[in-house]
Amino acid sequence: MSGFSQIFNFEQMNGYYIMQHEDIKRFATTLADGFSQYKLFQYICNGTYNYDKMRLFWELSLALVPDNAICIADSKDANSVLIYIPPKSKEPSPIDYFRKGGVKMFLRFGFRGIIRLMRFEAESQRIAKAYKTDNDGYLMAFATRLDTQGQHYGKPLIKALLSHLDASGEGCYLETLKAENVALYQHFSFQLKEQTPTQFGNLTLFAMLRPGNPGA
Repeated sequence: MSGFSQIFNFEQMNGYYIMQHEDIKRFATTLADGFSQYKLFQYICNGTYNYDKMRLFWELSLALVPDNAICIADSKDANSVLIYIPPKSKEPSPIDYFRKGGVKMFLRFGFRGIIRLMRFEAESQRIAKAYKTDNDGYLMAFATRLDTQGQHYGKPLIKALLSHLDASGEGCYLETLKAENVALYQHFSFQLKEQTPTQFGNLTLFAMLRPGNPGA
């Protein structure tokens, strides 16, 4: 499932756990909890965060990522989870979610929630195209469960990703809607490319890029 298996021998590495198919629900639970205070997902849930809706969303996300995606956690307990999609790999689209989730997706999110999800996807893709190149991957998600935040479970994950980027020469694009995250990612050599108000939810999107080195 994870591209890291092509680069590192997991049995000889410490500090992260590679997701297997049977881990999807556990990883999704962590992401749903870790993003529960994220205003974007409150907006998609029609104003009030719905844990069950977002757990389904992340289960579908994890099931839809390409086979070469990097999906790792601090341990099998998945206190912290990171998902990275390498360059030139297909990112899940709203249509993919609807095909995979079927009737359950419509029943959980409703027409309004689906429209909001599609609007955000269209807006974020429009901004990404201005900065993301064929050599840039996408940091799709990086979150830690609320009850374990501040315990540094995410640190080895971001370090592992940075090591992969440096070794491969890949760049990495991400977006965040939390201003306090900008300085965190700048510490890891991400550059703020754009700060723009979105058309929904009174949120500001921060587009960030860590340039790659194709000749590495």
